[in-house]
Amino acid sequence: MRKEFMFKLFKILPRHIKATFVGGSFLALLTVLVGLLMPNFVSQFIKLLFSNEKTHNIELFKGWTIIKDAEAGYLRNLLITIIAIQTLLTGAMTFTFTWIFVWAAENASYFYRVKLFEKINKLSLKNISDLKPESIMTRISNDVAVFWDFLVAGLRMMIKGFIMILGGATIAFFVNPKLAWIVVLVIPIMIAIMLIVGKVISPIIAKSQRQVEAVTKEIDENIKGTRTIKIFNLEKLRNQRFTSTNKLWYKLSVKFNTIISLLYPIFFLINNFIVIGIYAFVRKQVVSGVATDQTVVEMNIFIEYLWIIAFGIMLVTMFIRFAFAAKVSAKRLLEILEAQEDKLFVKNGLELKTEQNNNKLDIKIRNLNFRYYKDNPHYSLTNVNLDVPFQSSLGIIGLFAAGKSTLVSLLLNNYVYDEGSIKIGDKEVNQINTEDLLKTVGIVYQDSMLFAGTIRSNMLWAKPNATDEEIEIALKNACAYEFVNKFDDGLDHPITQGATNLSGGQKQRLSIARTLLRKPKILILDDSTSALDNITTRKVIQNINQNYQCTTILISQKIGALRSCDQIAVMENGRVVSTGKHSELIEKCPFYKQIYRSQLEY
Repeated sequence: MRKEFMFKLFKILPRHIKATFVGGSFLALLTVLVGLLMPNFVSQFIKLLFSNEKTHNIELFKGWTIIKDAEAGYLRNLLITIIAIQTLLTGAMTFTFTWIFVWAAENASYFYRVKLFEKINKLSLKNISDLKPESIMTRISNDVAVFWDFLVAGLRMMIKGFIMILGGATIAFFVNPKLAWIVVLVIPIMIAIMLIVGKVISPIIAKSQRQVEAVTKEIDENIKGTRTIKIFNLEKLRNQRFTSTNKLWYKLSVKFNTIISLLYPIFFLINNFIVIGIYAFVRKQVVSGVATDQTVVEMNIFIEYLWIIAFGIMLVTMFIRFAFAAKVSAKRLLEILEAQEDKLFVKNGLELKTEQNNNKLDIKIRNLNFRYYKDNPHYSLTNVNLDVPFQSSLGIIGLFAAGKSTLVSLLLNNYVYDEGSIKIGDKEVNQINTEDLLKTVGIVYQDSMLFAGTIRSNMLWAKPNATDEEIEIALKNACAYEFVNKFDDGLDHPITQGATNLSGGQKQRLSIARTLLRKPKILILDDSTSALDNITTRKVIQNINQNYQCTTILISQKIGALRSCDQIAVMENGRVVSTGKHSELIEKCPFYKQIYRSQLEY
């Protein structure tokens, strides 16, 4: 087992949490040591019940007398008191160290989730895509929970298990060295069995974790695509897909738990054979007249410690089960925490001057080539050159996968580019202070993202101190005020998770209004009017042109939305094949003319 993953994950914890785990481990160690004394005192008490001698000794271990030549009745009462105190003390200590482990593990889980969330916020769109969103969700929820199980239960079992094995074997030597050698020979056999099982179940756990991601993905797709599933009557097909994925997870879980569960009867079988061997050894001594009442007491003590050792081995087995699962989860969590993030956030970069009526925010794109992966021979963008003067409008049109959204994503420095130049106000985009860049450039995506809450709370994400009047102005310019005003609770109208209580057009208009609230100097509408009718689309664009002094970049599949733009860029296979006004492109660009005619036909 590669433990470095778990050590790394434990190492990054704050010092006070690590100190708490150490304190809990020390208390667990003391609890087991106190518990190991119990069989010795119980066996001596049983011996006193049937002894006719008037005085006796009490031994901590064989040969270690703590009370000598005391009256038998007094010793019986004393042993009952000692056993009672020992029981209460063990119970109190067990409760205390369990509470300590749970408290520390909960704080550790909280810490890991915060760290993971902070890391994800630093990752670029490409980094998140590489890790896969459904995998990230599973890691933050399921994998952190698996590691929590290891911290709470696994560590306790490890400490108790190893101390029971070592302590039981050590005390067994004090009780009867000859019988103790049987235990010493059996322990390596049990450990070997555990190591073999561990090697077998490790890949099963890894496959099971990946299958959890697959199940999560199926559920997520089903929830998000509920309408599509119902429209196309896909319930049966989706059920079959989910059942297939879930069944594979089920089979892996059954296989894993079956292998683990077989260890218990195997270990108990080995232990029972050892007990039979001890009975046979004592019987031989009795028959030969060598055995005494002390021999019976030693046999009883030895069998008690044998069961303690067996229980310790069982705990270690359970620890290994938690440890192998935690190892896989720790590796998956570290893949996020140690992910090589694209250095896109520029803290001490160049500042953009945003004074009105100046030409310092012109956009100039020169010889831009871009591919998502350096080892990919296919370029998503090839030799792109564009000039967009400040406060002008640029329309971008093209078929799917033409590179339109990739181009505007680079304008926001969402991806690393190293071939060509993208400048805003004569400043390279990847050198501009990120906060300043995002204040200057606003974007509305086609897939409108509204958070659960209210219309007001969603608007305030853009400008936390915005007044109701400012929000209403933005809503009016986005043609959203009318439907918002129809709600009884207006701006306080609730929005469900995924904004399922709003139509596609309503979501897009609210998203546009939210971006307008920031009054960006460069506004990008990335196909964000696709759910609007032509009249509403035209009105929104007209409002923006009249009421906001900004550069507008419109991406659309509909030529009608772009006709009034100062210039239109036609893209095909990552290239800008032609630029010009609508009337010019009709004359000189066959591809644009083809799109125009096809839209007129429908």
